[in-house]
Amino acid sequence: MRISLPILALLLLSIAFQGCNSPGFNFSENDGPKSDSLFLGIYLGMAQKDFFDHCTELNKQQKITQGPGGTTSVEHKIKGVYDGDVSMRFFPTFIEKKIYELPVTYTYDSWAPWNKEFSAVALFPKILETYKSIYGDDFKVINDKYQGKIYYKMDGKRRINLFIKDDQFVQAIFTDMEVEKRLQDEFEKSQSEKSMN
Repeated sequence: MRISLPILALLLLSIAFQGCNSPGFNFSENDGPKSDSLFLGIYLGMAQKDFFDHCTELNKQQKITQGPGGTTSVEHKIKGVYDGDVSMRFFPTFIEKKIYELPVTYTYDSWAPWNKEFSAVALFPKILETYKSIYGDDFKVINDKYQGKIYYKMDGKRRINLFIKDDQFVQAIFTDMEVEKRLQDEFEKSQSEKSMN
């Protein structure tokens, strides 16, 4: 079933009219050990319709709202966890109508270019500590020539990358490595077929 843009817009617009006072990530008791679990009951491979239905329910519980950027941003407020309120924003990439990847950004609500105490550099170690406590403390580090230090963890089919995106945002990206490998194999096969023609 294909979700049309007007229906998607209405669904996410309904999120915008709700408040959000959730104190943290609100992981369910099932989130910890499963390698497809992400947060707030969302998981890799979740059907697109289930994601939107779940977001509608989270919105009714005042755990999420529509974030900036229109219909492609969901926002969860984290209050009382860090030394300032933090906005967590996310929206998945769907492949075959299932969640393949979920980019997430974190920023202090009080961020400003002159407010170094609320910069991404100040927030990053706190988000990393939270991730270690939820997903396990065995994150490894690689140095990327464009992005700088990237902390990553792979378990089962889930890969987590965590890094400082810019002065304002800490970025996390959850990826389904099984789907990523299949997409890569399909791309390489198509390139090979092109070169043979």
